[in-house]
Amino acid sequence: MSDLEQVRQNSAKRRREASEAGVRFLLEGGLYDQLKKDECPQDTFTRIENARLGTFDCFCIKCKRETPFICHQNEMENRGGGLQEGNELYAPPSVFALRSVCQRCLTVYFYVFRKEGDIMTKIGQLPSIADIAFSELRDIDAGLAEGDRKELGKAIGLYAHGAALGGFAYLRRVFERMIDRGHERMAARGEEVEGFAEMRMAKRIASVADELPDAVVSQKGVFAVLSLGLHELDEEKCKELFPLMKAVIFQMLEKEEHLRKKARSERETAAALTKVMSSDLQKAVETKMSDGK
Repeated sequence: MSDLEQVRQNSAKRRREASEAGVRFLLEGGLYDQLKKDECPQDTFTRIENARLGTFDCFCIKCKRETPFICHQNEMENRGGGLQEGNELYAPPSVFALRSVCQRCLTVYFYVFRKEGDIMTKIGQLPSIADIAFSELRDIDAGLAEGDRKELGKAIGLYAHGAALGGFAYLRRVFERMIDRGHERMAARGEEVEGFAEMRMAKRIASVADELPDAVVSQKGVFAVLSLGLHELDEEKCKELFPLMKAVIFQMLEKEEHLRKKARSERETAAALTKVMSSDLQKAVETKMSDGK
C-alpha cells in the first residue's frame, strides 16, 4: 500500500468515527447531555454542526420501523452579538439546530444544541427520546405483562430526562424478569437448570441461551454488570449501557411475542385436527378404508 493510499484510508476512518460519534450523540444523548471535544473523535463537533453525519438508521414514529434518516442544517435566527470583555471581543455560546428526515415518509425530527468552547450540550429534541421509544414500544405492546409495561415506561421517561441511573434500575428489573421467564419456559418442558437462582447474570444468560436472541447471548459479558448493586454503578456507566439494554429488551420482547404466536398456532392446529378426527368425515374415511380391505 502506498503512502497516499494509507493517508486516504486513515482520513476515511477518522471521518467515519467522527460521524458515528455524532450520530450516537444525536440519537442517544438525553436532554442536557454534554459532548466534550477532547473526549470524542477529531472533527466530531464540525460534522455535527455542519450536519455531515451521513445516512443512519433510526426508528420512525410514522413508518413504525427503523428507516434511513439524513441530517440537514436547520436555519435559526441569531439575535446575539459579540460582547466586549476588556479589550477583547467575547464570543457568546452559539445555538444551532439540525433536522433529520426519514427517507421513506419524510417525517422530520428536530435537534437543538448549544456550543460553548469545547463543550456541546443537547438542549432540545422533537420528538423526544421518550416519544420515539414509546412509539417503538407500542409496536410490541400487545404481549407485554402489565409490570413490564409500567417499568419500561418509567425507565424510558427517566432516561429521557437525564436520570440514567434511575432508568437503568427499572430496565434491569425488566431484563431480569425476562431471563427468568426464559428459564420458566425451559422448566415447563422438563429442562430446568439446577441452581439457576444462585447464578450470576452472565451464567444465567448462557444457561437459557436457546430462549434468547443471539445479541443477548453473544454479548453476555456486557450484562455481567447486572450482577452489580446499584451503589456500584454510576450515572455515566448507566447512560452508556441504557441504549444497548433497551434495544436488547425490545428484541427479547419480539422473540417472546413470536413464541406466543407459535404456541397459539400449534394449539389451534391441534384443536382443528382433533375436531376433524372426531367428525363424521373422519368416520366416513375410516369406513371406506375398512370396506376396501
